[in-house]
Amino acid sequence: MLKIPFICPLENGLHARPASELEQRVTPFNARVTLHNLRNQRQVDARSVLALIGADVVFQDACELLIDGDDEQAARQALGAFITNELAECDAPLVTPSVSHEQPLPIFLAATTAQCLRGGGISPGLAKGIAVPLGTVDLLRLAEQEAPQESEHQRQMLIQALSAVRDQVQAELRHAQGETADVLKAHKKLLHDTMLEQALFSAPNARNALAALAQVITQLSLPLRESRSVYLQQRALDLQDLGLRLAAFLLPGPLFTLPELTQDSVVISASPITPGQFLALRGTHLKGIVMGEGGETSHTAILARSFGIPLLCAPEVRVPDGTPLLLDSRYGVLVIAPDACAQQWYAMEAEKDARIGQRLAPLLQQKGTSRDGESVSLLANIALAAEAEGAFAAGAEGIGLFRTEMLFCERSAPPEEEEQYQAYRHVLEQAQGRKVVIRTLDIGGDKPCDYLNLPSEENPFLGWRAVRLYPAFLTLFSHQVRALLRASATGPLHIMVPMVATLEEVKWLHTQFHQIAEQLQSEGLAIGEWHLGIMAEVPSALYLLERAAAYIDFVSIGSNDLLQYFLACDRGNPRIRHLYNHCDPGFLRLLNDITASAQRAKLDICLCGEMGGDPTALPLLLGAGLRQISMSSGRIGQVKQHLASLDTTACRQTLEDAFSCESANEVESRVKAQTAQRNHPVFDPALVMLDQRVASKAEAIKRLTDNLEVEQRVSSGTAVETAIWQREAVFSTALGFAVAIPHCKSAAVTSSSVSLLRLNTPLMWGDGVEVSLVLMLTVSEQEKGDHMKIFSKLARKLMHEDFRQQLLQGNDPKAIIDLLERELTR
Repeated sequence: MLKIPFICPLENGLHARPASELEQRVTPFNARVTLHNLRNQRQVDARSVLALIGADVVFQDACELLIDGDDEQAARQALGAFITNELAECDAPLVTPSVSHEQPLPIFLAATTAQCLRGGGISPGLAKGIAVPLGTVDLLRLAEQEAPQESEHQRQMLIQALSAVRDQVQAELRHAQGETADVLKAHKKLLHDTMLEQALFSAPNARNALAALAQVITQLSLPLRESRSVYLQQRALDLQDLGLRLAAFLLPGPLFTLPELTQDSVVISASPITPGQFLALRGTHLKGIVMGEGGETSHTAILARSFGIPLLCAPEVRVPDGTPLLLDSRYGVLVIAPDACAQQWYAMEAEKDARIGQRLAPLLQQKGTSRDGESVSLLANIALAAEAEGAFAAGAEGIGLFRTEMLFCERSAPPEEEEQYQAYRHVLEQAQGRKVVIRTLDIGGDKPCDYLNLPSEENPFLGWRAVRLYPAFLTLFSHQVRALLRASATGPLHIMVPMVATLEEVKWLHTQFHQIAEQLQSEGLAIGEWHLGIMAEVPSALYLLERAAAYIDFVSIGSNDLLQYFLACDRGNPRIRHLYNHCDPGFLRLLNDITASAQRAKLDICLCGEMGGDPTALPLLLGAGLRQISMSSGRIGQVKQHLASLDTTACRQTLEDAFSCESANEVESRVKAQTAQRNHPVFDPALVMLDQRVASKAEAIKRLTDNLEVEQRVSSGTAVETAIWQREAVFSTALGFAVAIPHCKSAAVTSSSVSLLRLNTPLMWGDGVEVSLVLMLTVSEQEKGDHMKIFSKLARKLMHEDFRQQLLQGNDPKAIIDLLERELTR
């Protein structure tokens, strides 16, 4: 017997992926290979991934491989080289919180004693409701509800389930890449592991196949749960996941049914919720969603943004059913069992959002217009025909992107032509002559359709997808084109094709569309006004447009994929997600050049990616000459408001300045500085709040900074609140005479302001000082120092009792403002 001693170099321990790599190296040899963990004295068969995982090998455990057999010398040489040179590279190091880009919690919320879980905010918003976990399944309990089975019948059912799940995982592997593919490969190994089969087929006294499965999953998970490694403890979830996959094939019905939401709820799911599940759950009581990581670019994320449902992606959230929750996906936080502080924060945020909504309401049915009178069409992105009515109610001037994938996904066969026609016709009816752009099927890459049986690809994002699939699935494509052209009889229709990269593709599309149009007319079917266009989401589109203009009518910039391809950056990869920023100076030049090329070719041009809804990006898009911008419908009101403050000539200069920047962060800072609103007076009656009931200093500051956000004087009330508290940490701003003067200078301030809050009951401000009057001074970074003159005058004036009394006793906000302006500016 030969030995290979080693120290485990894996920070995550010997879990599924590295265990699978070791098992592969052992398989070619006849010799018996045993892994011996010297710490816990466990010895396991190295040909079984499950056994290797069960050895509970954690980082820096002393171990040895024991090799015994006729080819033991060759085995020791090969396995020794693997242990020395490759084992440490079989798994990435743990991702620590320090590399995440979490936003700090808002100051007021940071004071809560309730548990706060962090994640990535995918669809922004605020929600309150009880926890409703999805997919919580007790297999032993379910097994008790099933009829008893003979052992041979159990065996046959388990064999069939294993075979079906193996096929299922193999099918998923065809579309997976990166870490997802690694995990699925490890799962595939587990499913073929002899230890799993032996355990399943020898479960003692099992009532039925499901009971046998439940016992085995519990047995195999136990060593992981007892491991000293937190990572290995969590990998018990991998086995539980496989158990659920197998159980789904042992039961006549579904493992669980979607709950009926009878009160305001936040749905929790360990895995990404499918679009079908989202639509089934959607209703008045679905207030928010928390789901496992990996859903950032999913169709469900698109739907959540479209319907205004807050969505947070966070790993392994375990919350009991019925637990009260607060969710703010803007700051990436889930508050569990909120205390009074968190409840008050939520109430104040909800009040602020309601006031902003009231202010935006009159803008919704107005056309988008810049400050210098330029018309800009603000359109909506939708993924379902049912969204169209809501999009127009939210102020959309048309539909800039109708993604048709939802019609094709989550089903066993593609939709018939008639079903598609009815969906497209519905959107055109809702539009009532307004612009509608419908995109043809964008399948492949991150959008698989199982019934197409697409082959596995090493890099599907650069592979066989979208327009590249159409010639091979000509019947599928033709049915969609027929449905679209028939729908054009209802109203003018723009048909857009994704992922076009060459002139040959453009010419082929032109031929196909016109041939099908002629065929429909020969059948006596009506066709109305229609226009053919392409998405500019492959960088080669820049050099294609002027020659393609002879065959197409319009182009729409798909900023999401265009940015991803331009920077070679997978936006779903957390390690490089920081590179995915549409304010990158090089990317802005590309946008500018594509727009100029389209305009030279006299092609209508629009932008329909998520960039369109970003307030920071808006002046850059205007500067590039874009006058049609599509976005999630929930963003349209705020974009119309922001648009009204922008001058298009100044926006062109802003874009030119951005070209000279060295980073996206520098572009963002410069844009915010150049587009800061300066048309609000420092003194304004809207900034006066009289005789307010306020319970704490924190509440007073938040009420004042929230009011600034409502009045459009700051880009973020939370950022200004933080800046005020940073100054308070240096020294208390209580002056005496029952007055406090909190103040700050911040990049988030777009219009310098003096705010006044008068309290009906004094409160403690600091250093044992009670205050009844709060005068807050917030100054933009562009100010040259005049704010210090105002601050000094204010401090001196407050020394005079008659001045204080006029502020403490006045009942007319305008009179109070006139007093402040008269005394502080002369």
